[in-house]
Amino acid sequence: VLGKLAARGAFWTIISFGGGQTIRLLGNLALTRLLFEEAFGLMALVTVFQIGLGLFSDIGIGPSIIQSDRGDDRRFLNTAWTIQVGRGLALYVITLVGAAPFARFYGEPELRLLLPVTALTLVIEGFNSTSLHTAQRHLNLKQLTGFELTCALAGVVGMLTWAAFDRSVWALAAGGLVGSLVRLLLSHAMLPGPRNGFDWDTDSVRRLVTFGRWVFLSTLLSFVVNFSDRLIFGKMVPVAMLGVYSIGASLANMPNTALSHVA
Repeated sequence: VLGKLAARGAFWTIISFGGGQTIRLLGNLALTRLLFEEAFGLMALVTVFQIGLGLFSDIGIGPSIIQSDRGDDRRFLNTAWTIQVGRGLALYVITLVGAAPFARFYGEPELRLLLPVTALTLVIEGFNSTSLHTAQRHLNLKQLTGFELTCALAGVVGMLTWAAFDRSVWALAAGGLVGSLVRLLLSHAMLPGPRNGFDWDTDSVRRLVTFGRWVFLSTLLSFVVNFSDRLIFGKMVPVAMLGVYSIGASLANMPNTALSHVA
């Protein structure tokens, strides 16, 4: 039984990851014809800033729900969702504070406004349903595959639509916001699970924090290994070259990322 579950899970994971990456790749190839390289360089800096915030504050809410013996308990899920919402709002405040120094450090004034706008995705994602994690917990990966492909397609359509009227970095920002909004709505409407609401259960908080502290250490090291190059090169090379590099690095890392998802 476990072998069949693993094989089925691996199959749908490959379909989900491969399909999503194909959609994004085709979208990016189209955007390279519409946007200048500088747009991708600016977005690379924005993405690393947001990923850094996310990883430096990651307490493993998703893995906690997946592995906990209370992973289907409504109070546990609502407490996790409450922490998730608070984390998203806190990250947005940090972005507002850090946007100006970050833009000044890299000599890119446009980052002052671009960072706060794109950081709205952090707030939106904070309200995502915990059904995303319970679906993984119960290996409902076929349904998750349809969900992920729909979100990826929505993001690409949002980017291309904006780029048709405004060939600037804001097309990339718009795509991220559209994808996040679709993900939020579908996570509550498309996936089965209890409706989330604010709650605070002391035992649930203790379990989440105890498990999550090790996730925090892992994600901290992952950020240094996988994303520090963009931060370093962003200071050393022109932003247009950084854009080309970031696209190339993403393509080169695709096999490793695919294997990680399957694992």
